[in-house]
Amino acid sequence: MPQTIVIVGAGYCGSVLAASLLRGPGRRDIVLIERGTTIGRGVAYASHEVPYVLNVPAGRLSVQPGDPLHFLRYVRQSHPDADAEDFMPRSMYGDYLQEVLDQAERAAPAGVALKRMFGEVTRIDRADGDKPLLVQITGREPIAADRVVLALGNPRSAVHPWAQGLLHHPAYIHDPWSMPRSLSAQHSVLIVGSGLTMVDVAFALSREGGRTPLVRSISRHGLLPLGQTIFRPKAVQDDGALLSNAGSIRRVLAMSRALSVRMQKEGGDWREVITYIRHIAPDLWQRLPEQERRRFLRHVQSYWDVHRHRVPPSMAARIDHMCRGGRLKVYAGRILELVPEGDELRVQWRRRGSRENESFAVNAVINATGPDYSLRRSADPLMRSLRAAGMVSEDPLNLGLRTARHGACVAVDGRPSSHLFYLGPMLRADHWEATAAPELRAHAEQLARHLADSPLPGPGR
Repeated sequence: MPQTIVIVGAGYCGSVLAASLLRGPGRRDIVLIERGTTIGRGVAYASHEVPYVLNVPAGRLSVQPGDPLHFLRYVRQSHPDADAEDFMPRSMYGDYLQEVLDQAERAAPAGVALKRMFGEVTRIDRADGDKPLLVQITGREPIAADRVVLALGNPRSAVHPWAQGLLHHPAYIHDPWSMPRSLSAQHSVLIVGSGLTMVDVAFALSREGGRTPLVRSISRHGLLPLGQTIFRPKAVQDDGALLSNAGSIRRVLAMSRALSVRMQKEGGDWREVITYIRHIAPDLWQRLPEQERRRFLRHVQSYWDVHRHRVPPSMAARIDHMCRGGRLKVYAGRILELVPEGDELRVQWRRRGSRENESFAVNAVINATGPDYSLRRSADPLMRSLRAAGMVSEDPLNLGLRTARHGACVAVDGRPSSHLFYLGPMLRADHWEATAAPELRAHAEQLARHLADSPLPGPGR
């Protein structure tokens, strides 16, 4: 009997994993379940009226093993002059993922089949039959599975204390991808957060030329993502010196700065150092004691994020233009309260380092604080049920899920599952770097090999 592998979620991770499983030998039925309306896109690569651009150039976004320019060749079918360093529309990457999955399905060997389904998975139960898990789907018959992979994508943003009771207020926008198109030059907007999502929101608001509203951004440090350049991704070789100092985040930071200075003196780019650190980040993170991880999160993460999560040159130029023209003002501080004033909201806030409260009124407040990775605060019915059943557990730093080798979910009793796996950004709890396409593609390939090659476990865990 072929094994049944259920993948919950058909965004980037679920689609890449399904494509990898379709290529391997053996006998298996793959069930790909998507709660949205399209396969292969998720939130990141959905179609929007706004032409959002990928943050990584075309030459580094292939999902085909051993073929690093696979996406670039796909791009050149419609853009013959595209270069490896070009930044393409995100919706095009969604088209690409759909094509990759379709091709893998057409070329799948005998005995390997894919079934696509749309629906909401609300619970996964242990079963006593031949197949150890039962996947419960709203309005459908449950599916008996040998293995289940959670590929749920980024969790939603937290409802912060200052937003309590305002989810239905006309001026509060919790989902940054559902902005009204009615905002124009006579309006004022607060974007909470100053990372990549804020850049996307500001870009969308600035599309209409002179009709750009006055935009403010407030975040804890008031740091903006830095821009991309053309650099050598494999330029740095430090013979493991950073890893050997992993007992102290202070030493790692000092060595990283010194390495960046050296690279720039030699005609290189500090981005080459960041790319190198990305490659060793899982080993580095796992060697850091918990106290040092906490120190990193408290003192360093914001600075790492703006250097690591960069924006295309065109986006950086647009944000710089808005700042110079006074249409975007970025502040370091924290929001104390949002007070309704008719259809507007009054923002009570305090600048970083100040004891004085300030306030201003805006026509819209847009939450761009990013995903909330805390499992304890999750509003997802599936995650809540799995946690209540003890089948998954959170890490002590609230970064995501505890996982073992190949993404096996670690139960509340500390034992890794042989049947339930996770693939996605909450792997950051154990790997730190697990939110971008290149890292997630590698995790998907490793998991696909494990699921295809390893014998079916017994009905226990």
